[in-house]
Amino acid sequence: MSDILEFADQFFNAVSNGDIDAVAGFYRDDVTVWHNFDNLDQSREDNLATLAGISGRYDAFGYEDIRHTALEDGFLRQHVIKATVRKKTVNVPAVLRVYVESGKIHRIEEYFDRGQLSAVFS
Repeated sequence: MSDILEFADQFFNAVSNGDIDAVAGFYRDDVTVWHNFDNLDQSREDNLATLAGISGRYDAFGYEDIRHTALEDGFLRQHVIKATVRKKTVNVPAVLRVYVESGKIHRIEEYFDRGQLSAVFS
């Protein structure tokens, strides 16, 4: 189980560092990323584009209070998104259920209040 926690750390380090090529290496070609706020599945390409755009949308963006729980088919990730735009900062709790098979992520289910995150733009 410690291997999956190391995998989780490496994956989210790539996300945090904006290393989209590294993130892509963690994904299966058919990965889907679902978000509770729109109830839609994002494709691999759409999710990578979303992640690539983070640095252009926020003055600062990161994760705090990080917790991982190993599961038989992946891991659970809990964190607080800390995002800043024009000196306005929000802290948004989030939970991600990540499914891993044969060393690749094939599905992510992400839960957070997008309205809280969007508040930095108002």
